[in-house]
Amino acid sequence: MPGWHAKTKELVEQKQLAVFGIAEEQHPDRTRLFMQWQGMEWPVLLDSSNLLGCKAIPYSLLIDPHGIVRYVNPKDNELQAFLETDYPEGDASSSEPFPQRTSPEGQILWGTDDRLDGAIAAFEARVAAYPEDSTAAFRLGVAYRQRFDSPKRHPEDFSRAIHAWKQALSLDPAQYIWRRRIQQYGPRLDKPYAFYDWVHEARRDLRARGETPHPLRAEPSGAEFATPQKGPSEAMAVGEHPDPLGKVPIDETKMIRVVTTKVPSTQKDSPAFRVHIRLTPDALRKVHWTNDAGPLHWVFDTDGVALGDLHVSSPPKDLIASEETRHIEFEWRPKKGEATSKAIKGSAYYYVCEDTDGQCLFLRQPISIPLNDE
Repeated sequence: MPGWHAKTKELVEQKQLAVFGIAEEQHPDRTRLFMQWQGMEWPVLLDSSNLLGCKAIPYSLLIDPHGIVRYVNPKDNELQAFLETDYPEGDASSSEPFPQRTSPEGQILWGTDDRLDGAIAAFEARVAAYPEDSTAAFRLGVAYRQRFDSPKRHPEDFSRAIHAWKQALSLDPAQYIWRRRIQQYGPRLDKPYAFYDWVHEARRDLRARGETPHPLRAEPSGAEFATPQKGPSEAMAVGEHPDPLGKVPIDETKMIRVVTTKVPSTQKDSPAFRVHIRLTPDALRKVHWTNDAGPLHWVFDTDGVALGDLHVSSPPKDLIASEETRHIEFEWRPKKGEATSKAIKGSAYYYVCEDTDGQCLFLRQPISIPLNDE
């Protein structure tokens, strides 16, 4: 978009051209932040479900005053020809109608968080009835991830989104946008670029200009900041073990609820994964982290794999206690010439309390992530 912005800025100022953007983006607020940072003031529409049906970006359209598309991905001389042509009113009746608000696509596009359940149910039914419909599978993943980023999230929504996107890509392997949606959360071996490494710079620049950066509903994760990696894994720094004598008790009552998601490489011959672990205090029991006691720790207990790029959530600054979901991310791939374990095993160590006057404990939770379920 920055290139198109520079190319058309003068034409827009002269009122020869009206420009708007369409974001093929799961998170529209991130587009809004990017536009603010770059000083681009176009209206931007959201197309997270890929209603345009495009297989790659950038995807530019020149639309005449009557709403008819005249050029797709125009060259410079075609842009000039478009501006110099007085188009007669044509027949746009063959255009595909925009989705109604009551359709599952409309529920994603216009609906509130409460309407996502209906969209998901409709797409699940569509996928079940038409298992070869790759578009339905992709849009099911979009709906799952959108609900995951909302206060209405279900614990398995992220994993289900990845599963749906994998199904869509397997049916249409040339679909660039669907591949990128998985790569956004996947291993560094599979990344074409760092997806959201610009976010920190954008916020710094905007604050330096005296502006308040647009807020993000879902903050980018470690995977979304990660840069591509083509060679061997870097050696992981191993800190002091929080329980060298094995004395810390297991969290038998699950004061912290754990959900794991494996995001695979989209390359057919690559067995690499990015593992996402979410740890959420049990809200019904009013469990909270005790930040003044110590941070969250993660310890691996797995042989035969290369593990790297470990990210563990830090506690919020200046808060003695908090109830947020915390994250652990790391990369996994098998070591050449070695037998591969059937699961990645490790333990999370954390300090938690139950309710205001409840007992505060240092606990561990063993976590096993199976590798043979793909």
